[in-house]
Amino acid sequence: MKYVFGPVPSRRLGQSLGIDTIPLKTCNWNCVYCQLGRTMPLTTERREYVPAEEILREVDSVLRSSQSRDIDWITFVGSGEPTLHSRIGELIRSVKNMTSLPVAVITNGALLYLSGVREELSAADAILPTLDAGTGELYRKINRPHSQVTFERLVDGLIAFRKEYMGKIWVEVMLVRELNDTPAALEEIAKVLQHVQPDAVHVNLRNRGCNHQTTKA
Repeated sequence: MKYVFGPVPSRRLGQSLGIDTIPLKTCNWNCVYCQLGRTMPLTTERREYVPAEEILREVDSVLRSSQSRDIDWITFVGSGEPTLHSRIGELIRSVKNMTSLPVAVITNGALLYLSGVREELSAADAILPTLDAGTGELYRKINRPHSQVTFERLVDGLIAFRKEYMGKIWVEVMLVRELNDTPAALEEIAKVLQHVQPDAVHVNLRNRGCNHQTTKA
């Protein structure tokens, strides 16, 4: 399999069948904590990086196999930002037509300011976006985004998506030692989350360059 992997154990999604729609490090962020290394170059270009038909063939093959009995969720996640794939909405809907299993998308959420992206993700059962900072300054230090995906657009997109989306929103916050783990930084994140109103917040703790442990809040 080139684009589908697992199922693998997930702390949030049980046994998750992963779908990777993006080549390695195709992303609009260059996070300081990314375990895949630096993003070179950053991109906001949305296109069909991986043939949708090939992805769907692989998903269908797994769902027809004995592995399907062990799957709790089907998750769009991978080695880059999955919403950069221009056919992700079609992929989500096609997978939903194949199975009754719930579908999740793990995304940084930076493109949710685009109404088209919000509509494409609306068919999923759960969206897991990222919010690591409550200010533009920390956002730039931690997530090191493409210039087009500003902090204001990130927050506006999350709020707009919450108003429109009927599924679950589980926000992930990565706390990086000596960057966003101070009381002031946590208060700023909490203020943004009050506006977003997610269904859950998952807090991860990480030292730069080290593995992390996870708690939930």
